[in-house]
Amino acid sequence: MHKHLLIKKNSKVAYSIWFFILFALVKIRRTIMEKEHMGSLSQKYSKHIKESRGQGEGADYIPWTKINEFSSKGRATRIMGIKTNRIHHLQSDNQLRAFLIFEWSDKVADIRECYPLLDLMKVIDDKENLSLDKFIDKKTGKQLVITTNFLITLKQDDGTKKYVARAVKNCSELSKKITIEKLEIERRYWQEKNIDFKVITDRELNRQLCKNIQWVREALLDNLEVVDNIKATSELLYLILFNNQGIVVKEVFVISHFITLKKCSIIAKCFIFTMQQIR
Repeated sequence: MHKHLLIKKNSKVAYSIWFFILFALVKIRRTIMEKEHMGSLSQKYSKHIKESRGQGEGADYIPWTKINEFSSKGRATRIMGIKTNRIHHLQSDNQLRAFLIFEWSDKVADIRECYPLLDLMKVIDDKENLSLDKFIDKKTGKQLVITTNFLITLKQDDGTKKYVARAVKNCSELSKKITIEKLEIERRYWQEKNIDFKVITDRELNRQLCKNIQWVREALLDNLEVVDNIKATSELLYLILFNNQGIVVKEVFVISHFITLKKCSIIAKCFIFTMQQIR
């Protein structure tokens, strides 16, 4: 009886030891993979990492890729951020439209474009069914840095911050397998971080609304020094633009001869008056 109990006890100890060894081996393997991943990043993107690309917030943030560093089928844009006080690098017209809508919202405190998922290998535990092999540098055989189009900081009513991640795609791109595979990697990454991730398509971006926002924001940027209350003016324009998405604002102002007005506070009042007249 005692011998049987001793054997059973020894078996439990043996199982515990084997389990500990297996756990240690898995942890060592993961650490090696992470070091190899970061090592490959350091070799290929040493300049990016040295410049602190993808780090910081607000005016200190530098996107992982700037528009002069990649080839794009679409039209790339550099645009000054009113809220961030820095140049934003946007890789397509759809990204520009999304940026304009994000910036115009009073809930958005910061916008970080081309955000790199540098700790992807560490964050995502289950990588077995992810197509990471599709995102390999053909010359070096090393893992490429995967980025998300936008990481946005939202202001909560209680004063705290909330982060959301957004990918911007043409509907036509969603039929491509490689696009879906990349979006799944992004989704899994942000899920592990407990950050909301969604895809915005070109169908959700009202073109006329974005043109109106762009035209008004240019007036704001040109006349910041004479604006009496930039917050109140922006909030007022925000409501008007979203309630009149089909109106061509620039044409309304030209017809009404308000285009020569300098003060943005006056522009806002004139805009309200004009909207009331054409309803």
